[in-house]
Amino acid sequence: MVLTAVMRLGEEAYGVSINEKVGEIAGRPTNLGSVYVTLDRLEAKGYVSSKLTDPLPERGGQPKRFYYMKAEGIRALDESMQASRRVSSTFSESWRLGKWDRRRE
Repeated sequence: MVLTAVMRLGEEAYGVSINEKVGEIAGRPTNLGSVYVTLDRLEAKGYVSSKLTDPLPERGGQPKRFYYMKAEGIRALDESMQASRRVSSTFSESWRLGKWDRRRE
């Protein structure tokens, strides 16, 4: 979901905006610290890159870190979407054919 948020936000992808977008996608509030940990891991894998802005007076002189999708991140997101479609298709087919037994829950 974090990669999806970075992609959707484009040039406005920074920690807080990414956290808000992930919460919107998930349909529930998310933990900002968890999002930052995930962003660090995605950057280490080469899926995203980041850049600090100059210090901003409205942030008490603190810079803001923006995140950008890299080609490898776009590929990873595409593969994830394809896998999700396969899972959804398999589930839908099983549901349609009545192969889903709720008693196993």
